[in-house]
Amino acid sequence: MKAMRKHGLAGLVCFILSTCAWSGLAENLTIQPLSDTVFMHQSSREVEGFGDVSGNGLIVVDGAKAYLIDTPWDRADIQVIHNWLDARALSLSGVVATHSHDDAGGNLDVFHQQQIPTWAHALTSQLLEEKGEAPATHAFTESVTVLPETVELFYPGPGHTFDNIVVWLPKQKLLFGGCFVRALETDSMGYTAEGDVQQWGESVQRVLARYPNIQGVVPGHGKAGKVDMLIKTQRMARQAAAEQ
Repeated sequence: MKAMRKHGLAGLVCFILSTCAWSGLAENLTIQPLSDTVFMHQSSREVEGFGDVSGNGLIVVDGAKAYLIDTPWDRADIQVIHNWLDARALSLSGVVATHSHDDAGGNLDVFHQQQIPTWAHALTSQLLEEKGEAPATHAFTESVTVLPETVELFYPGPGHTFDNIVVWLPKQKLLFGGCFVRALETDSMGYTAEGDVQQWGESVQRVLARYPNIQGVVPGHGKAGKVDMLIKTQRMARQAAAEQ
């Protein structure tokens, strides 16, 4: 009986620690599993004109290595992600920034100080440099493979911003659309002052043509969903373009 109690208590402690690892990391950052090897991190910041804005990113695990897709809003949250990885004996082997805004490409210098390579579109790196921030260590213009058969980056054309890219995870048939894709629960195109609504619809079409077997989509803000999120984004973009 005592042995059973000991094992039961140990199991309870492990369960509590595991639960905290998913959602109790920090007041401003949570991490939840989308699959055994893909996790969505969420952080938030008060944005003038938009209120409290939650931003999504991914952690893609490949063996003992992990790849971060989009940085969290704030610099302090990067250490929280490192702590989460350390607890699982995972090493951060690369970072992808899907555009130059703080909720995607902020604080790349932190990773460079740790000798961690970063990837972004060439225009993203240019825009970061113009803001006095660190550009990515690896830049591309059309598409690039970060990890074979695991992480691919594609530039579809202008949308939310002129530099926005999408990330394709072929094993999961999952597309991280970032801020290029609008969540199903919103009817707003969001912040478009640095983008091109006129071209956004055609840019979405390029994504649909390149990845015809998409099974899941994660937007930069809002809930994860299916390919209908891209279809709605395209419809909204074309309507907004017609109204300009």
